[in-house]
Amino acid sequence: MDNFPTYPLAELHAHISASTSPATYWQIAHDQGIKLPRKDYFDFVDYISLSQNKKMTLEAYLKKIMHPILDKLGSGTYALERSMYEIMSSAYRRNNITLIEIRNNPMRHNNNGEHDLDLIILAMIRGMERALLEYPKLSAGIIFCLAREFPFEKNAIIIEKAIKYHKRGIVGIDFSGGTNHKSFQLKEYKELIQKARRAGLKITTHSGEHIKDDFDNDMWEALEFLQPQRIGHGIRAAYDPDLMKELVKQNTVLEVCPVSNLMTKAIENKDELKFILKTFLENRVRFTINSDWPEMLEGGRLRDQYKMLRDEKVLTADELLECTRTAFASAFAPKGGLDAYL
Repeated sequence: MDNFPTYPLAELHAHISASTSPATYWQIAHDQGIKLPRKDYFDFVDYISLSQNKKMTLEAYLKKIMHPILDKLGSGTYALERSMYEIMSSAYRRNNITLIEIRNNPMRHNNNGEHDLDLIILAMIRGMERALLEYPKLSAGIIFCLAREFPFEKNAIIIEKAIKYHKRGIVGIDFSGGTNHKSFQLKEYKELIQKARRAGLKITTHSGEHIKDDFDNDMWEALEFLQPQRIGHGIRAAYDPDLMKELVKQNTVLEVCPVSNLMTKAIENKDELKFILKTFLENRVRFTINSDWPEMLEGGRLRDQYKMLRDEKVLTADELLECTRTAFASAFAPKGGLDAYL
């Protein structure tokens, strides 16, 4: 049996809604009496998952599956505590992940304000703490996503909550969202991000996820106004030599999510994926390998992605090992498991 990779892994970019297994969602729905879009379990799995034979753009998946179904099923204290625990414990057991950061927007899990936001956050923290208690070799942290679709005032509340619960395990701030954010300006958040950074939070942002679309092309603005330690995805930089030079200058690490980009049509095929990653290596742009949506993608779990990249000769075994070293070195979550927060 091929056990590659045999060394521990670090997962830096995974969203709670797409990291919760379909089986867990199925059980949560039946425990709470929530109606599902399909009555048979395997039909439900097919409906919410992507594969080689069923790809979907990011915008379409967010609109059809993620926000109306997964975020709804994952709302409330019961669902969030269970999901966070299941995600982190399974990552350690099944993928030899010893450091994991899970990101989410807490306002997408409170049923439009029906649940108290502090209780929602504490539920996630409890799930994480339980996983860390049961698996002492595991380290973890939570990243809060601001939504480009949200008004400034709502995003400001999320930052304040992240600062409030930083010592309990909220380790970073992210900016995410679909195409509906034409009025969004990163420069408006410069002072808030500085406040978050002074409080000890680290900064990342989704940007440069698509090669052709213009809506997520704010990598230059991110580097200017946010100066993030990491950028989520960032694959578009491979086509901009000056941008790659700036990434190297600022020592910004990219959180590359190969299978996710293939399934959402952000990258055309594995040949383009190989070109992008080899271009980064040639230009000394540091990057990590991440799952993004490990439970909603065929072959999406981190170990499976490592094997795919090696077997398809996208990256060599040595190059993948260097990606892992970069991931551990650029993690926001402190090492030391639960003791890091006590």
